[in-house]
Amino acid sequence: MTKKKICTTTIGSFPKPNYLPIIDWFDSARGEDGMNTVKTTLEYNKYNENKSSKDEFLFLKAASEIINIQLKAGIDVPTDGEVRRENYIHYHCRHLEGFDFNNLEHRVLRDGAYETGLPAIRSQIKHTGKYYSSHDYLSSQTVSGNPVKFTIPGPLTIMDTTADCYYDNREKLNNDLADTVNKEILNLVENGCVHIQIDEPLFARQVEDALSFGIEGVERCFHKVPKNINKIIHICCGYTDHLDDENYKKADPQSYFELSSDLNSMNIDQISIEDAHFKNDLTLLSKFPDKKIIFGAVNVTKSRLESLEEIQERLLDVLNYIDRERLIVSPDCGLGLFSLELAEKKLKIMCEAVKNV
Repeated sequence: MTKKKICTTTIGSFPKPNYLPIIDWFDSARGEDGMNTVKTTLEYNKYNENKSSKDEFLFLKAASEIINIQLKAGIDVPTDGEVRRENYIHYHCRHLEGFDFNNLEHRVLRDGAYETGLPAIRSQIKHTGKYYSSHDYLSSQTVSGNPVKFTIPGPLTIMDTTADCYYDNREKLNNDLADTVNKEILNLVENGCVHIQIDEPLFARQVEDALSFGIEGVERCFHKVPKNINKIIHICCGYTDHLDDENYKKADPQSYFELSSDLNSMNIDQISIEDAHFKNDLTLLSKFPDKKIIFGAVNVTKSRLESLEEIQERLLDVLNYIDRERLIVSPDCGLGLFSLELAEKKLKIMCEAVKNV
């Protein structure tokens, strides 16, 4: 009897080809510490003022290259690498009313680890009615032989990377942001996208908020989304400030256990978790009997290339706790910290391990 193939996917970001006209967070993460958000925001402001018609060709070229890297490696459900986004979160916010990207607010983040300037919320958050998701998705889908997954930041994560100067009510702000995400998602559905992922890394750091109103916010994001659409939530423990950063404190992976019951009860289909950088207690997988699990098998914060054997051995262990029909394999998170060459190598060895298993 032939065993069912284990599916593979990627989570979101890829390193941007150097011919693209924008700088992103991952570029600045390789430069000055503590200036990432400021530099990205100011550079993108300048780009928006001076962008030209030829930029569309360059973005489409980049999406084509990145999708082809994934498909050749063996990825079943690719992303566009988020090639159009200077900052995964702020890209969404730039399409909303209520955000100020010109007068940034100074903030001290991560318990004093660094200071930066953040876009400010200065009035009620509303969707402008100008959808970015359908254009970005349809453009990417034209250069892909497989259905492309579209990724959108979740409300709680948006709140953590912007400065609230208006609401002073986290639950209300969460709901208004969720409504904007829902509008983009329904627009994606209308245009044929069947794999839609909301990223909420802040769930792992702010478990109390996630349980109090964050999960409800994600449900609100997927309101009225048809059953045939793969509704996905990605919960990671955070990027390091730079590649091979040994001192960065990621979120506690125990948060997966704390969130598991509520996540399993959600009206979603797939839950994406990290494993490569810390190794979960695999009994965690038994906490999600009703969901497919996207399992992180490649470390996205380390330059070391995993061996074929170590990925295979871990996946064989995983199959003792979840049937292969509910297992999807991916990197831990986005691959934006890598070079394109290293990203490709990591994907190839991951997909080869999956094929062998």
